[in-house]
Amino acid sequence: MKLYSIKTKMILAITALMVSVFLMISFLFISEKKVELADDVFVGVKAFAELTAPDVAELTDLYLLEEGFVYFNREIHRMFEQNLDVRYVSVVDYEGNVLYDSDFDADKKYDGTGRKTIFAKINQIKSENPSIVMSDGTKGGVNIYYLKNGDYVDYEENLINSPESGFKFDHFVQPASDKYSVVYGVTYENMEVRVSRMISRILATAGFGLILGILLALYMATRVTRPVRKLAEGAAAISKGSFQYQVIIDSKDELGSLGASFNQMAQDLEKSLEARVYKERLGREVELARQVQKEIIPAKLPKLGGLDVAAGLVSATEVGGDMYDFIPTKDGFLIYLGDVTGHGIPACIVGAIANSLFYSYSGSGDLKKIVCSVNDVLKEKTMATMFMTLCMLKWDSVANKLTYVNAGHEPVLHYRASSGDVVEGKKDGMAIGMVKGAQCPVNEVDPGMQVGDVLVTYSDGLLEAWKNEKEHYGMERLKASVLAASKLKGGKASADEIQSSILADVAKFTGGFEQKDDQTILVLKRG
Repeated sequence: MKLYSIKTKMILAITALMVSVFLMISFLFISEKKVELADDVFVGVKAFAELTAPDVAELTDLYLLEEGFVYFNREIHRMFEQNLDVRYVSVVDYEGNVLYDSDFDADKKYDGTGRKTIFAKINQIKSENPSIVMSDGTKGGVNIYYLKNGDYVDYEENLINSPESGFKFDHFVQPASDKYSVVYGVTYENMEVRVSRMISRILATAGFGLILGILLALYMATRVTRPVRKLAEGAAAISKGSFQYQVIIDSKDELGSLGASFNQMAQDLEKSLEARVYKERLGREVELARQVQKEIIPAKLPKLGGLDVAAGLVSATEVGGDMYDFIPTKDGFLIYLGDVTGHGIPACIVGAIANSLFYSYSGSGDLKKIVCSVNDVLKEKTMATMFMTLCMLKWDSVANKLTYVNAGHEPVLHYRASSGDVVEGKKDGMAIGMVKGAQCPVNEVDPGMQVGDVLVTYSDGLLEAWKNEKEHYGMERLKASVLAASKLKGGKASADEIQSSILADVAKFTGGFEQKDDQTILVLKRG
């Protein structure tokens, strides 16, 4: 495939543009000029007819009808040399007889039998108003327009539509006296000559403009391609690792600005490469943090005698601080759902530390002691701005009893099968990692779980699930969803079915709107 340089393309494009614009302007100019010249012909012939017709009638009476043809003919030709748009003239009486025709009576007076005019009708000859005769485009067809006080009328002097501007007519009939009318034959040869000369001048100007356009295009193309060539050389040098390479473009326009930007890019490229390496390393670290979070969350939930459990986490785009786990004890299980402030690697690290501490202190079996012990360690070993809200539950499989503590976490929702309603627990306590020692105000709560009851704990990502920039899911919708899910299948739905129903309701509400936080839920149903 044949390739063309930018310079060639610019020359061709600019030249073609100039030629196209010039031809379009020329065509419009010539069209308008033809209309203007045709109007000038009409105005000139009309004025000439009004001026000369009375003299023609007078010469007819004095000389033509009195055997003074030579003098009459000489005066007529002298008169009509003054208007080159009049091709011939004929004098017609009110009976339609042609008394004189300049085409046939050039040398002597006509002495044959009577001849009738074929260019005008008797009504035109006898009319007090001048008229024009125009071909209507059909074979032998004509249109006749009468002129009265600057308006176009018919024979009965009713107003009619005027012909379009720039019209051409064949004959002009001018009343000359109470006996004659003069018919003027019109020619447009002089106008066509003027148009031809104008076209010749336009073509000559176009040739000059074409040459000028090519030279201008060449100059502009050179101005553009020379800096581009320098930039290409600079790009080749940088691709080989020469980041100190600079291009010199002495221009005060956009190309000069582009050259300066290129030089700045060359200076910053090495730093950008370092930033890219850092970003890739950070991405690997984020992925590692994601794996840590994944390892904390159990892949398979344990079987808890007398208690049906389900848990799920719908992740946001970043690594979050939500996590849950099931820690076996000698009497049953410790179950917790925690939410570390913020997102990303720091939240994941704090969550991992807390998870390890929960395992370390789980042997005591005392919920309050476990939470307060972990609180003291987090306060001592993490940043002041990092803390964790927590709901920790203890299932005693021997006594079939469930208790929990709430450390600044969202209220537990308790569905009571006996009354068929949802009770909202207290949001008491303080998030762990905020204060130390005796200031750890958490209390162990016995919700009194009965057979068929459902307990739901969750992260704030569910409550703050947004439908748009103004409306979020909220507590009332969540309580209604828990109530509806708990009553599925006549109250016999499993914990997993209840969890799926709640998450599906949240997803339906948001409608795919951007998820800004992890959505974590833990469902426990007493069997």
